[in-house]
Amino acid sequence: MIRAVVAWLLGLLGLGAASLATAQDAVRIMPLGDSITQGNRHQNSYRRPLWHILEEAGLSVDFVGSQRRNHWGGPPDPDFDPDHEGHWGWRADQILTRLHKWTAAARPDIVLIHLGTNDLAHSKEPEVIADELSAAIQVLRTHNPRVAVLVAQLIDNAFISPLVQDLNEVIKGLAAGSTPESPIIIVDQWTGFDPRMHTYDGTHPNEAGERFMARRWAEALLPVLSNQRLEPSDPRE
Repeated sequence: MIRAVVAWLLGLLGLGAASLATAQDAVRIMPLGDSITQGNRHQNSYRRPLWHILEEAGLSVDFVGSQRRNHWGGPPDPDFDPDHEGHWGWRADQILTRLHKWTAAARPDIVLIHLGTNDLAHSKEPEVIADELSAAIQVLRTHNPRVAVLVAQLIDNAFISPLVQDLNEVIKGLAAGSTPESPIIIVDQWTGFDPRMHTYDGTHPNEAGERFMARRWAEALLPVLSNQRLEPSDPRE
């Protein structure tokens, strides 16, 4: 299954496996977010299928972050790089309070952000959430001016779907802060995601939802990695 997905993605993007396997050093990727990033003892999160897609493509990558466990234990399938920065139940403002410390330690080259669901559940306005996401990007750039930031338009949610749609429209505007040195890439995790099919509780992805998210991340990641726009962080910096 993973091999077929990789072949489909490479063909879709016009990339060859040989062009992706030439990196001399592992690119450091930080998955950053809330419970959807962390997973729990029964669900691996999108990080597992994404790791296997990148591995099958011959890429040298290193997931990084202060966390290695899922919520309540796990992950259930420990056959992937478990490092991450997913925090169950956290809002964007809470992430911001720790992000300097986490980023200084992890030194990511690429950051995958799926964040804002808990903020919406606490009645925070989309514009405020987007401002906090923008602030998070500035923190990341403080530690690595060449960081590539992939920001997700959130997956659909059975309970707050209209609010998610409103936030996703605002998230599009974050791309205006993209620069040649530090691109901001908006990743559409919304279109086609069905909470009835892709979650186990209306909010958190089941295995099918994890595969859905992994494919969307990979579609955005593979061109970035293939272009080799990133120079791995110097640990002396």
